[in-house]
Amino acid sequence: MKPDYGGVYLPTSQPNIYQSTPLANAGWYEEGQHGGAFTALVVGHIEGHVPTLGHLEVARVTTELFRVIPIVPLRIETEIVREGKRIQHVAAHIFDPDDALLSIVNVQRLRRAQLPIPDSSRPPSNRMRPPGEIEDRVGNVWGVGEAGKTMFHRHAIEAREAIGGFGESGPGAVWIRLVVPMIAGSEITPAQRVMAAGDFCNGVSRALDFKQWVFMNPDVTVHLARYPNGEWIGLDAISGYGDLGRGVATGTLWDTDGWLGRSTQTLYLDRIG
Repeated sequence: MKPDYGGVYLPTSQPNIYQSTPLANAGWYEEGQHGGAFTALVVGHIEGHVPTLGHLEVARVTTELFRVIPIVPLRIETEIVREGKRIQHVAAHIFDPDDALLSIVNVQRLRRAQLPIPDSSRPPSNRMRPPGEIEDRVGNVWGVGEAGKTMFHRHAIEAREAIGGFGESGPGAVWIRLVVPMIAGSEITPAQRVMAAGDFCNGVSRALDFKQWVFMNPDVTVHLARYPNGEWIGLDAISGYGDLGRGVATGTLWDTDGWLGRSTQTLYLDRIG
């Protein structure tokens, strides 16, 4: 049975403070949040509380993770750095109850316009099988983390591994669908669905043994050419590593209609022990 918290985060009496629930757990830490859950929370807050001068949509999100995000109430302070009818840039600073700065999330919103492009300029076709043709692999042992523990990737999403996956080394592709509201009482937005999936690049495409290596991402950037249609987000990812303790994980984002954009993570590498 999946735990029922009403949402990955709970609203409070203050509109910019959210109570984290165990559904935000990442599995990489004893108690630390999944970057996709955290980023989706902040994006949803900005969508709901930061107005625009016109019909603008989220086009790029960069989350800088300064430390492990604990399962605590989070305070989001936003600032419109650049205002406009065509481009808006919002910076969100996220704090814990002790006023420690946990993260800065930069969100760019662009105006929406109908500008059809030639077929010859469109991205290549998706190589992933549709999610309806793939068995649901989410369960109490899927991904990293203690078996049976409440976690974002086991209890807040469904996942359909199209190519490779958590149990295999190398490039991988997965369909992800949120099944729990990010914020209790609020509908999941299309941008939140993409942010929740975009942070899985590193885990889906790992090519190092997690028992011998640390390969953590201190950031994630998601670029969106359009909002997704439907609930399923596809992520086709690959990780590359250098010999200087750094790497990069990248993923192409899809919905069942076609290409959406791209996700990128910087990787910090180290040996265990």
